[in-house]
Amino acid sequence: MSVLVTGAFGCIGAWVVRGLLAEGERPVVFDLGDDPWRLRMIVGPDVAGRITIERGDITDRERVARVVRDHAIRQIIHLAAWQVPLCRQDPSRGALINVVGTANVFEAARAAAGQIERIVYASSAAVFGPPNLYPPGPIKDDAPPHPATHYGVYKVANEETARIYWEEHKIPSMGFRPLSVYGPGRDFGLTADRTLAMKSAVLGRPFQIRWGGRTDLVYTDDVARAFIVASRSGLPGARVYNLHGSSAAVADVARLITEAWPQAKGSLSHVEQPIPFPDALDDARYQRDLGPAPRTPLEAGVRRTLEEFARLQKEGRLDARELP
Repeated sequence: MSVLVTGAFGCIGAWVVRGLLAEGERPVVFDLGDDPWRLRMIVGPDVAGRITIERGDITDRERVARVVRDHAIRQIIHLAAWQVPLCRQDPSRGALINVVGTANVFEAARAAAGQIERIVYASSAAVFGPPNLYPPGPIKDDAPPHPATHYGVYKVANEETARIYWEEHKIPSMGFRPLSVYGPGRDFGLTADRTLAMKSAVLGRPFQIRWGGRTDLVYTDDVARAFIVASRSGLPGARVYNLHGSSAAVADVARLITEAWPQAKGSLSHVEQPIPFPDALDDARYQRDLGPAPRTPLEAGVRRTLEEFARLQKEGRLDARELP
């Protein structure tokens, strides 16, 4: 039990736990929630017996440090955070959770005095601004930040926090910047509508995607794999990586859904309003340092998501609480 996953009840957290269990790990999971329904959906109904659950608030520094100490944690995969909508509703609380919470994770590592080998954390492509602020083409890792949301501002702060902890305390870290994560379990946040459209298709419900334009879509399992591989890396420094999947228009995603699930034809629509983030990311640095990492093609990812939802529905385990 050497790996701690914060925010394990969320989408990426559930997929990270699934990946760790598949490799024989028994991770310690830390979350404020009391209902790990995504974990049950993604991993299986018996998941609680295969992991160690520590319930706690990421804003409680002493609680985080105690979990790290009591379980002799060596790697931390830090995913606990509020998404864009909640940060917009309550910026002060969002900063407490996203920025202070991340500082608490690094402080726990510092207090453990060399016990922690690496922190891997979720940054976001929200550190960048809309495409018109950058030269044509995919956004590179070293492009200047221009966050258009409080959430993006907090992620910039976390990247700088990681840098300072390396420079002052030699705590190695890696942050990842996905943009539109999709796949089972992706049900909340600004870019979740693509996955909700797939779930609605399987359930036979109409759905309107609230955003349009192009975006960079990356499959959940690819993101989880990046975090797990990074947690075992021996590379020094405070490194941050873009994660690239497939750049596509929302209209193309809707088309792929209906091609793979013909019953949904005519039930999906979208609003042609782009989100204030880049439409494509360059992940050459990630591929160089931690790759080669194969990407799930968008068509395959859409089909896998629909098939997974169909299987869960057949088993009576498809949770649709987030759908209207």
